[in-house]
Amino acid sequence: MIPLYKYLLFCISILLLTNCRGDEPKRMPDTVPDINGSITSLTETEAEGSKITAQLLVEAKEGSRATYPSASIKVDHNTLIENNEGKRIKAGLLQEGQEVEVWFDGPVRESMPVQATAKAIRVSLRP
Repeated sequence: MIPLYKYLLFCISILLLTNCRGDEPKRMPDTVPDINGSITSLTETEAEGSKITAQLLVEAKEGSRATYPSASIKVDHNTLIENNEGKRIKAGLLQEGQEVEVWFDGPVRESMPVQATAKAIRVSLRP
């Protein structure tokens, strides 16, 4: 009987250790972006108590493999934003006219343009 208790204790310990490893670091998705285009409108909304820091309108580049032709995108404190060299940047550095790749998080509200929350944004530094 004692070996059974040791085995159960071992299994419970492993289970607890694997669930206590903390948050995984945010990473850029390795899939095709939901939209690839330029920011045509940007509104900063850093209101107190608001989790949304910016609202973007992105128009897809012609010929891109984007899922949608345009999208209204919410940027919040969970959105990973990097430049094309992999350096993290703040939402306040986003500007109209920048070329971006955007991956959506969660459900998309089907309207025209679609409405979504950004999981990750890659900003192009190319002119």
